[in-house]
Amino acid sequence: MKDIQLPEIDKALTGKSRGGQEIEPLAKARNILWCKEVKGLAEITNPKLDEMFVWRNAEDCFHNPPAKIFERIDKVGMYPRGKGRGLKRNLPEIVEAVNQHPNFLGTAIVFNSKIWELFELKTISEKEILKRIDDVFSENGIERYPHPKIESWRYGRNPELDVQHPVNPNEFLRLQAANLPKITWEYLTLLFYFFIKTTISGRSERLLKMYTDSLKDYFEEGLGEFGQECFLDALKKIQGIEVIRVF
Repeated sequence: MKDIQLPEIDKALTGKSRGGQEIEPLAKARNILWCKEVKGLAEITNPKLDEMFVWRNAEDCFHNPPAKIFERIDKVGMYPRGKGRGLKRNLPEIVEAVNQHPNFLGTAIVFNSKIWELFELKTISEKEILKRIDDVFSENGIERYPHPKIESWRYGRNPELDVQHPVNPNEFLRLQAANLPKITWEYLTLLFYFFIKTTISGRSERLLKMYTDSLKDYFEEGLGEFGQECFLDALKKIQGIEVIRVF
């Protein structure tokens, strides 16, 4: 498939880590989107979130300078790394601690979504695509259609879209009824796109746009102007993944 022409991203906007290594937009987006997911569930300040979740020992927040961890995550997508068993947690530990709080249950999905590792793949096969789709069903407690054989059904009369689909209509209804997190839908939609690319038909730019428009909206709604930069980064990565076709 011919790549869509993308404008060059200004590298200065991505920032750098303390070691001088460039921080990719998607790495920052992952952290910011998770933070916004947390703050969207309760009226709570960044200092209060620091007090509740950053320190391994809650008392340490009263004997040390303000951490300002959540402020930095929220504004610039900082990834706090912690230091061994030091006073402060690293980001995965913070995510887990927040997720265990009754007010923020389920927020870890934004940070832990497999969509982030999907963007880093170099190749993906039909077998892996189908396994990942199966995992979405099982991880969300959704039963697959009783017949194990994937049915071939038609979207319509457009031959370009007239391909086998890995989820039949009954299963799709079950996915909709399960009220999946938005980011899980984005991940699943990309898997559908990659599956179509395993067929002869899945080669047009129109297909790519069809299956990534909602991802564009997701980034822009959650990240504003920075969301466009993140989407372009994601689009480049999606186009760079080699899909192993079976004819």
